[in-house]
Amino acid sequence: MSGTPVEVSRSGEHRFVATNERGASVQIGRDGAEGAFTPGELLLAAVAGCSAVTSENLLIRRLGADAELTVRADRTKTAEDKHKFAAIQTAFDVDLSAIPEDERAKLVEAVERSIAKYCTVSRSVEESTPIELTLPS
Repeated sequence: MSGTPVEVSRSGEHRFVATNERGASVQIGRDGAEGAFTPGELLLAAVAGCSAVTSENLLIRRLGADAELTVRADRTKTAEDKHKFAAIQTAFDVDLSAIPEDERAKLVEAVERSIAKYCTVSRSVEESTPIELTLPS
């Protein structure tokens, strides 16, 4: 493996903690586990977070350094399989009213292009990145 490895270790019954090499951690658990994200919620957070990080410079450059930016992500599940997302919806909550309408449309297009080109998480999910699994033998 290379790049940005993440390690997930069991911390209790149905509880895990994910850590990275920079010392960050996040609690993972089953649906309803207090103080923990489910794996599905982490995927949604990754999609929303990647969209926010990817578009931040474009938006802040036009709106100012103190501009508020929130990205929400949700999902719909397939009717046939409750353990599979049918689609992920992302929505930006950012006030663009100070930007003239013609410039606003260009900014929105630039943000969409930026996410489509540079958001690693969204691109990987949309393109159904294969997952290689290794278990000890």
